[in-house]
Amino acid sequence: MLKEVFEQAAAAINGAKSVVLTIHVQPDGDALGSLLAMYHFLRKSGKTTCATWGEPIKIPDQYKWLPEVANITNFESCIDADLLIALDCANEHRLGLMEQKLSSFKSIINIDHHVDNSSFGTINILDFSASATCEIVYELLKFMKADIDSDIASLLYTGIVTDTGRFQYQNTTAKTLRVAADLVDLGAVPNDIFKNIYENISFASLKLLAKVLGRAEYVKESGLVYSYILNEDLSKAGVSVADTENFIDYLRTAREASVAAIFKEMADGKLRVSLRSKGLVDVGAIAREQDGGGHRNAAGATLDMTIDEAAKWLSDRIKALHF
Repeated sequence: MLKEVFEQAAAAINGAKSVVLTIHVQPDGDALGSLLAMYHFLRKSGKTTCATWGEPIKIPDQYKWLPEVANITNFESCIDADLLIALDCANEHRLGLMEQKLSSFKSIINIDHHVDNSSFGTINILDFSASATCEIVYELLKFMKADIDSDIASLLYTGIVTDTGRFQYQNTTAKTLRVAADLVDLGAVPNDIFKNIYENISFASLKLLAKVLGRAEYVKESGLVYSYILNEDLSKAGVSVADTENFIDYLRTAREASVAAIFKEMADGKLRVSLRSKGLVDVGAIAREQDGGGHRNAAGATLDMTIDEAAKWLSDRIKALHF
């Protein structure tokens, strides 16, 4: 099945003179890794290429070191091309403002591993068994006999190591580890990547993390451990919401936690919730109830609720679906 769509995608890429690459809003390591790996490959192949996503571009500190990251362009100047490639995006809505531009493209290649992908592309490369979109991109580049240099290898390794929780989540398979080993052989340096992502938090962010952990609450009936971040917290600390991406991993370590959640206040007063599960609870299914998305063990959604309402709603959904 993948061979057939790989052939279609390779033909579309080889036939295009210009390509726009995009990912979901509020991108994580897998989105950025797959975006920049494809960007680097296409530029080396002589294509006119633009990399973007559908909101103002802000690169989290832990990803500012990524090769090619300085070449990401604001979406308004990145919409004219023969081909659009959307990476790590389950549906059109997660493209943000780029969703409005989809009709501008005759061909769209949709590369993703989320089980709820809406198949919005004209060519859909979907592998729900893959640990990360970067794993699929690696297979596509191998199929196309691409020159996978150390920069591409580092970018793809970044996406895999972050989407597997450092190879700890249930989506880590034997194939995932074989791909990671291949990428190390091709020049990815695990220790350097680990330090850049996981040992690259500012002292201000560390102080904010202490505050967030100090607020943590445990709901025994559902196994929910949660905390929250207010806009006021960010402004006082002088950090961005992107700098808090890994905070939830600390909540997830609690022995009592079946589900960990962090509610983040947005500018419009709504809450962005990040969810992590240890496997029993399908947080992706819960997130989709609020037009969010993700995987069984990692997901997110936007909620028009207060923090207390959101915590109660989430706890009730966990109990109703899983206990």
